[in-house]
Amino acid sequence: MQPLYLVAAMSPRTDRLVEAKTALTALIEATLQEDGCELYDLVVSPDDSGTWLMLEKWASKQAWEAHMQTAHVIAHNATSDAFLAGPSELRFYDPV
Repeated sequence: MQPLYLVAAMSPRTDRLVEAKTALTALIEATLQEDGCELYDLVVSPDDSGTWLMLEKWASKQAWEAHMQTAHVIAHNATSDAFLAGPSELRFYDPV
């Protein structure tokens, strides 16, 4: 199976940065325990702190699809409007 790479770009609300970091840290901790998760890391550019990127690598598309159905992702998605300025932009990549 081919691995799946994903970059999720998100913009936390400036008045909710602590809440955003706390929620995303909890999501990361739970996700790293999942089968098929090879990388799940939150990064920000020192030049553009308004956009946060979640760098993801999954063993397969099926592993990512299973991740999207986990209780922690469903709960996160149900509450993320409180601390994100809008929906995340998902960009998928294939290995070269």
